[in-house]
Amino acid sequence: MVENGPLRVSGCSKNDYICNMKAIKNIESKINQLTPSLIGELDRYLDYLINKRIVRKSKRLKQDWAGGLKDINMTSIELQKKALDWRQK
Repeated sequence: MVENGPLRVSGCSKNDYICNMKAIKNIESKINQLTPSLIGELDRYLDYLINKRIVRKSKRLKQDWAGGLKDINMTSIELQKKALDWRQK
């Protein structure tokens, strides 16, 4: 589990411990009402919320495939038509 610091609730100041604890108790009481399958769904959703905040470093685009079809004696349009035929089969 990733620690993101204390829970901050709208209407609570940054260091309002009592307000944050009330919010946590409220969430816990709601979790206790869930069925096991919904708890699994909640777990996946929490993972999603945590991971969407992580900034991923973009990778440089690789173009090592360039020139890979130079031995094929077809125009690009002929190749597109052939690919369309393959998809329709």
